[in-house]
Amino acid sequence: MTTVIEQSSSALDTALTRAADILVNARLGLITGHGSDVAGMRAALKLAAHIGGAVDFCRAPNLHSLTADKGLMFTTPREARTRADVLLLVGPEAGRSATLKQVLAGSPTLSAGVGTPREVLWLCPGGAANALGADEARLLGGDVAALPGILAVLNACVIGRPIPAAGYGGLSREGIEDIAGRMITSRFGVIAFSPADLGPLGVESLMALAGALNKGTRVTTLPLGQGAITDAGQQTAALVASWTTGFPPRTGFARGFPEYDPWRFDAARMVSAGECDAIVWLSSFEAAAPGWRTDARLIAITAPNATFAKPPTVQIETAVPGKDFSAEFYSEAMQALVHNEAEGAPEAPALPTPAAVLGGILSKLALSGEVDTGSPLAKARQTKS
Repeated sequence: MTTVIEQSSSALDTALTRAADILVNARLGLITGHGSDVAGMRAALKLAAHIGGAVDFCRAPNLHSLTADKGLMFTTPREARTRADVLLLVGPEAGRSATLKQVLAGSPTLSAGVGTPREVLWLCPGGAANALGADEARLLGGDVAALPGILAVLNACVIGRPIPAAGYGGLSREGIEDIAGRMITSRFGVIAFSPADLGPLGVESLMALAGALNKGTRVTTLPLGQGAITDAGQQTAALVASWTTGFPPRTGFARGFPEYDPWRFDAARMVSAGECDAIVWLSSFEAAAPGWRTDARLIAITAPNATFAKPPTVQIETAVPGKDFSAEFYSEAMQALVHNEAEGAPEAPALPTPAAVLGGILSKLALSGEVDTGSPLAKARQTKS
């Protein structure tokens, strides 16, 4: 077990005390990283609320767009496999997803009957056009950079609004009308996409398109990723933050209640601007370090053997969820939080769990009595009282 303070080995209890001292005296604390399991994320949010800090676990671009309140509608891979008689893939990453292979392996028996073939369309495949077999999808073309606009034009076509006579984004007018027509006449259409391809406007346009199609048929969406275990942390963070605070990550607690702002609480931006002077880096599934350098004091809570360009002030290695101990976290295949048994014999892990470390820091803060009465945490509590 590695527990280090200022590059010197330390007892765990001493490291927890040092971490608490850093946070209680910080101007603004930031909790970020690659995420954790459900218990770890709940503890991280409790700690952020206690110190009046900010939280950002949006490792993938535009992940926060998926959990904002925009009238979202999602399905699971299993439902898509048995119901989607028309499957529209949007963007290159959708075709590379391991989960998509599971969907294509089935047939739409619950919507179109046994033996009915599934129609698979691929909009804007880009450089991933060869990711699927030649007979698995009909390539529609389109400029990947123009995806948000293409989706908006498709939406206009579906609701009967005028669309450009010359087409848009590398698609002809006839091509756009053909896509819209196939989705409108589907029995159960599914639009599969990766948030990495779309951006916030693209996600919003996609949801608007799905909503418009649902006025005449049944259409839903299927967000896809690469299925890697390292993506489980950020997906778990998004779900836990949403049900705990009502918001996705990129949330601040400085005013005593959660505030969502994807620009203000963007971790990379905050670090670059020097807005935070204490950072808790949480990476439970992989031994990863942040990709930026900062003068802020860094408390690293990671899987074993993480290396840093600049040594953290405090570094605590933790057990890995689903490997060293049983834990709940996001499953790409199930598109849900699932229980994952520890590998091997069910013994107590040699290292503390992420939740135990974060809970230990919180306990030290509760016992500290806010010695520094000029700290933001102490001032906030004085105001509340």
